[in-house]
Amino acid sequence: MVRSTRPIFWIFVPLLVSLTVLSLWATIHFGPIGKPSQEAAECNSVRELIISEELSGRTAWVEYRNLVDDFLALPPNSEQRITLIESMALKVVEVLSYDLTIYEELEKFPKCVTQSKREQIPGMIEETNTAINFLSGSTAIEGNYFDPELGTWNSSYYEEYLSALEYLKSQYKNQPSPADF
Repeated sequence: MVRSTRPIFWIFVPLLVSLTVLSLWATIHFGPIGKPSQEAAECNSVRELIISEELSGRTAWVEYRNLVDDFLALPPNSEQRITLIESMALKVVEVLSYDLTIYEELEKFPKCVTQSKREQIPGMIEETNTAINFLSGSTAIEGNYFDPELGTWNSSYYEEYLSALEYLKSQYKNQPSPADF
């Protein structure tokens, strides 16, 4: 006994299969499976900013360290010390302004930062602002203004360039930092 299928099934089966395929396609492209979360998108944006700022900051830092080496090579009574100190101060302010941009971005998106580093960020912003203002001559530290005429510079200041990517949660710092190059 052979039973024949109704012609309506020949229409509905391909239609249902097509709807299923289209539903899966739409879910992958427009649904939760295909799109990163808002946090992931924000943290990837923060990571991109850090990498971009560190590329510029690292270049300025290398120039600063070269100036420090030139300064250390000068005799203590050289007249070039003052102009070199002024150049070092300007270069360090440039590096610190890149750092400040990074720290302010990290402060805006604390959910991207590891829990252990979150409380450090406001202090880093304050320290960086203080250093910039001091080296720019607008703010005193312990009653003293920055004076290149004294002819002294702490050559160990900003001796090492560290990456701010270390502040990000591990799932967001998957690319190498410019500080690693």
